[in-house]
Amino acid sequence: MNDEEKYLFDLRGYIVVKNALSVEQIEDLSSRLEARRKMKEQRHFGSDRTSFGTDEGPAWSAPSLLEWGGTYIDLIDLPTIAPYLDALLGTGYRLDHDYINVVNAEHPSRLYLHGGGHLGAGGPRDVVGPSDGGQCYYHYNNGRFFNGLLTVAFELNDVSPSTGGFACVAGSHKVNFPLPSDWRVSKSQADIPECVDRVNADAGDAIIFTEACAHGTVPWEGGGERRTVFYKYCPHAVAWGPCYYNADHYGDLTENQRAILMPPSAYGPHSHTAPIWKRAQAEQAELARLRKEVAELKNGRESAQ
Repeated sequence: MNDEEKYLFDLRGYIVVKNALSVEQIEDLSSRLEARRKMKEQRHFGSDRTSFGTDEGPAWSAPSLLEWGGTYIDLIDLPTIAPYLDALLGTGYRLDHDYINVVNAEHPSRLYLHGGGHLGAGGPRDVVGPSDGGQCYYHYNNGRFFNGLLTVAFELNDVSPSTGGFACVAGSHKVNFPLPSDWRVSKSQADIPECVDRVNADAGDAIIFTEACAHGTVPWEGGGERRTVFYKYCPHAVAWGPCYYNADHYGDLTENQRAILMPPSAYGPHSHTAPIWKRAQAEQAELARLRKEVAELKNGRESAQ
């Protein structure tokens, strides 16, 4: 992260990393997304909307994009993005949650500005305001960035400001007052306040922003669609999502990827905490085995009748 990027992030609360994804990576992410959309047409995938798929689902992990494999695994510690996470979060950060959002003419969205305030206080009407526990913070001190929830948004399509896409109130990550209520929701682009920046991004670019910056999605106007992959990171002792990753669910991972997926604690990926979660993962695997065994026995009895 060079001096110009540091200056712009501190000034605006976001930066755009050009060509963070290769053409091959965009194609892989897109093909896996389209395969899922054919199975079940929806506009939102991932672990951001925490729910149990079934009553037998794992107790502390939610459905995740990581289950899709391929480049979705690589995004955990993508080499083009990792240096920015190191600079903005410090060592020992963790992936908190992930999701994809699809915006098009059928699902045009609306601009709902949320976040804002260097202490994470967006006001009583803010979705990440008084109830977030202060996780969405930002400040800079003694040569270091301090961020709470930090987002990396990978664009799979070209998105022009006139069509839609990411928008924010640049600099609002350092304000001391709640966002004026009349500015919070815009149902059309004509309603968007002048203070809002619309950010241009091409396919393969990544927008990195602090959730302390008031931000949202511009109402979609035009053809095509915006398909955006969101990976959200925290310092290791901070958590926003209520569920955690179980690294055993996602195939072969590197040691660094497993460390980034470790549930939160003040220790981080440390020898004190690793045995705790290793045991929890083993117990979850045993529970899944027993449930499968019981289900097979039940099915066997029903077939015999």
